[in-house]
Amino acid sequence: MGPWRNGRSGPRPVDRPERRGGMRFVHSGRTFADRRRFLVAAPTGAAALFLLAAVLPGSPGQLRWESWVGLLVAAANVVLGLVARPRWSWVPPFAAASLAAALALALAGASAGSDADMYLVWFPPLCAYVALVTAPMAVLVIAMITGALVAGVAAGGDLGQTAGPMSAALSTVVAGAVVKGLFRAGLLQSHADPLTHLANRAGTLEGGETAVAEIQAEGREAILILVDINRFHEINDALGHVGGDRLLQIIARTLSGLRPIPAFVGRAGGDEFALVFRGMPVPSTVAMAASRPGAPLPVPTAAETKRRRVLGRRVLRQIQGPFQVCGVDVEVDASVGIAVAPRDSTTMSGLLTCADSALLRAKRVGESVGLWDPGITGVRPEEIALYAQLRTAITRGELVLYYQPLQSACSGGIVGAEALLRWHHPTRGLLAPGVFLPVAERSPLIADLTRWVLDEALRQCAAWADEGLRLPVSVNLSARMLVLDDLPQVVAGSLAAHGLASDVLTLEITESALVTQPTRAATMLSELRTQGVSLSLDDFGTGYSSMEILKTLPFDEVKIDRGFVTDARGSLPDAAIVRSVLDLGHRLGLRVVGEGIEDERTLAMMIDLGCDLLQGEAISVPLPAAKMSELLRSRAAARPSAPPTTLPPTTLPPTTLPASERAPAEWAGGLPRGGLTDGGKVPGEGRAGGETAGGGVAGGVGSAEAGRPDSLPTGDEAGAGPGGRGQQQGVPARSGRRIEGRPPSRS
Repeated sequence: MGPWRNGRSGPRPVDRPERRGGMRFVHSGRTFADRRRFLVAAPTGAAALFLLAAVLPGSPGQLRWESWVGLLVAAANVVLGLVARPRWSWVPPFAAASLAAALALALAGASAGSDADMYLVWFPPLCAYVALVTAPMAVLVIAMITGALVAGVAAGGDLGQTAGPMSAALSTVVAGAVVKGLFRAGLLQSHADPLTHLANRAGTLEGGETAVAEIQAEGREAILILVDINRFHEINDALGHVGGDRLLQIIARTLSGLRPIPAFVGRAGGDEFALVFRGMPVPSTVAMAASRPGAPLPVPTAAETKRRRVLGRRVLRQIQGPFQVCGVDVEVDASVGIAVAPRDSTTMSGLLTCADSALLRAKRVGESVGLWDPGITGVRPEEIALYAQLRTAITRGELVLYYQPLQSACSGGIVGAEALLRWHHPTRGLLAPGVFLPVAERSPLIADLTRWVLDEALRQCAAWADEGLRLPVSVNLSARMLVLDDLPQVVAGSLAAHGLASDVLTLEITESALVTQPTRAATMLSELRTQGVSLSLDDFGTGYSSMEILKTLPFDEVKIDRGFVTDARGSLPDAAIVRSVLDLGHRLGLRVVGEGIEDERTLAMMIDLGCDLLQGEAISVPLPAAKMSELLRSRAAARPSAPPTTLPPTTLPPTTLPASERAPAEWAGGLPRGGLTDGGKVPGEGRAGGETAGGGVAGGVGSAEAGRPDSLPTGDEAGAGPGGRGQQQGVPARSGRRIEGRPPSRS
């Protein structure tokens, strides 16, 4: 059942016999005060008198229209609030449960053959009620759920047509006696506040959830404003608890009559009130990002921020006063915190968390209006839940590694693989790291995840070695992990636990991970490099200190950011950056990896440009360990049986590009294969992508002989030369299983 919108049909009493004995909601059209309502068919007329007896003093036999209407008029001296043109919505879960309980009591005393209509209405700003109407008597019974008495409808018509002048009074006063009767009946205690007759904390969570869901279903933003009365304890001390309670009642009534009309008003607790408003249509970019936990959200525009602040100030002006409380004029000083669905959260509880953080921040800086942003807590409410689930994912065995091959541009063989984390979420399926790693990276949990990935990758590397498959692995290192004192010991311990030499492991570090604590990071990297672990600078070109990092830190490898590689074929600036990084890396004696190679034309271009290692979907998508094993076996089966040839490593000389290749026309169809040098062959010098004559291969391990694409050296051969791992930087050859095939690093 959803809310009726813009209904204009005339009154329709429920009179179909086949519907009697059950319940159904019917749109009855617009009637009194331009309000809409739902009808429910109920089977008995005695139900009205039974429920009346439960909530009002007296007995059913003595109550007539004149007597109980007079009682309601007498209740005007306990007016608790006014309702003007409230919005209609559907009945929230807690109200439906209370009404069902009341109806069950009523039906228990029903007599057969009687007939009645029952109206269920939910007023999000203030109240919900049930009206049982007996057709022959036109008796209206109002059962208040959260506050105000509003004009009802008798026998499908306007109350004014039946009750005459009493309709005006019934549409503006709160029937305090009825509310108290329902509290005595035990129907309201769990979700309604007895002081203000608004929803209490539990009712605010449930009723607010309904309002937020309804607004989002309309494609609009739900704006939560959390109002806090400043220095309320001082008012309580000055006027006593009676004065404090009276002020809260006045504020509750004022908030319920705001313009624009709130979709929901509740007392969140103490001197705090929660209001939900309908906002503007949700921008498509925000809706898409909000549906993916961990995804970056677009920054709110200046116009959006201004609208929310204006709404917050309007609320503050309405409750500023002065109000007459216990003979004293009281001016209210308040602050508000604002959160918006779906940008900040998609649930009422999440919005309350965000708004509370914004409210506290506003008070700290002396502002009256605070807007929530991720910088306050660093994490969205949905991410808090995701974080809690991620903490147990390791122990539950829900994490798994996928491996994306690294291909040598020279030999075409697979010479390594990058370990990529995936999460088999119990309800959301297989999650990519972009969904949950941003959450983990803002917490100490990232260190536990990194340790698990490191150990699992090395375990799999050892398993491949036992099968005769040679494959070094790369593992990404987080910024938090990089500054841990025991990082070298953790790496050495994992290698030793699986009986592996350190040259099977490459640790990838992003530029951003190095700028937080550069001195500490430099110390850690030097210790790791001394152990013989290879170091790779990931996402090169996206930071602000790339040149300084390359100059001072002991990296063996640089990975060109995928954004430059992807756009290089169609963008001259990106192509120039790729060429420059390749030239710079080779001049510094580094391997250069091109990642994000998604198609064959980009693959051919990167080979022609002299890139050493290639990674991307054009070569292979990330594979689970079993599929990776199959790929390695198939490559090994296709490898020529001739003994491998070990080539002395050399450094690639700078590439000189003909002017013709810099022309835009040359990029229309991609760079020609071998177009950077004379047919791609450089006599006496090694070059990725072309055969050599008496020289070495820069950045790749393969054969100098044509037609030998997948020849891989053995461990002894690869470690014996000056560029082999066994003799780098004076580090002696290490014990343990050696898994060679990754191109040599600078010595």
